[in-house]
Amino acid sequence: MTEAEVPAQMGYDRATVVFSPEGRIYQVEYALQAVKLGKTNVGVVFKDGVVLAAYSTSSKLQLPSKSTKVSKVDGHIIAAACGFTGDARLLIDFLRVQAQINKLTYGEPIDIFVLAKKAADRMQLLTQFAGARPYGVSILLGGVNNEPTLYIIKPSGDLNRWKAKAAGRGEKEAQDYLKKNYKDGMNEENAKKLAVAAMEAGEKKFGKFDKKAIEFQIIRKK
Repeated sequence: MTEAEVPAQMGYDRATVVFSPEGRIYQVEYALQAVKLGKTNVGVVFKDGVVLAAYSTSSKLQLPSKSTKVSKVDGHIIAAACGFTGDARLLIDFLRVQAQINKLTYGEPIDIFVLAKKAADRMQLLTQFAGARPYGVSILLGGVNNEPTLYIIKPSGDLNRWKAKAAGRGEKEAQDYLKKNYKDGMNEENAKKLAVAAMEAGEKKFGKFDKKAIEFQIIRKK
């Protein structure tokens, strides 16, 4: 390939430390795209807690696994990962360790925002160094300290709080459904139904939707 044939972006998409002339970091954009390859996850805040739901189908020949897409991080915090499974496992382990360190150091459960920020800082750090790639995963982090709270942390290090949020390949359709149907102060049963309906809205274009393939984690006020 001659110099004239080299695509204009090629000089900018091999490292996270180089901005393109348009102000973009292609490796971060590729990581965000990797999240969109994952099956749809949905998080919903209700009056007394948070529901996280993940769509998880497998081959008929695949044996049952202890690995899940929704995980308990601490007694008051749960997480759902969307994207590369290996990256998700490392981040969930990191969150669990940080929660235990806080408990041993200060004698109290970690604040969910503090934990979410630790994850966001770790993910953002990998957008600044050559020879490293961003995490190809987004994390929905739900928990209860003083009130039910839901955050999403993206590969870019972006951290935002939501009342209801979808991630993955069906994000647009699922998020549109959440926007139209979410109600403040809903109970747990309705929040769970909303999560399922939003997930179906996002997943149905990819084939037959199976409600039995949904994994749930629910955290409630104590």
